[in-house]
Amino acid sequence: MKENPRHIPVVESLREGILSRDGFMGEDTRPFTDIILDDAAVLASAGTNAVELADKMTRLTRAALAQAGQEVVVEGYRVLVEDYMGRISCPFRDHRAPKRNTQVWDNAGRQMSWTALGVHLIRAHGFFQGQGAPYRLEPAQLADFLRALD
Repeated sequence: MKENPRHIPVVESLREGILSRDGFMGEDTRPFTDIILDDAAVLASAGTNAVELADKMTRLTRAALAQAGQEVVVEGYRVLVEDYMGRISCPFRDHRAPKRNTQVWDNAGRQMSWTALGVHLIRAHGFFQGQGAPYRLEPAQLADFLRALD
């Protein structure tokens, strides 16, 4: 399918080396709009949506932010927030996020991590990034991982 001309700036920003070294698409060749729709369908079948997941991610990050650099327990999860200097722009051109990583472990020992920009991409755009992107979060796995926060 031909790309919508309005999406050209976004498509360019998603590529590697523009806003981030690795970009946001990985080896995924689907249009970003298809990725968003496919991931939304996965979440719907799991009984949740992108905003609910982003809210849970934000809840964990905010609770641990006051003790950045130290692992803390938040609602049964172990959480480590690391802040770095600077900000990174959203490829959709609507936000600049702090360079922040959050690592979280559940009681089963499973670990997931996300960035502040990643949470924004999920909440504002329903975009979990393309297959193979270094910071992609699989929607079904994330939903299962955060289920204890219901």
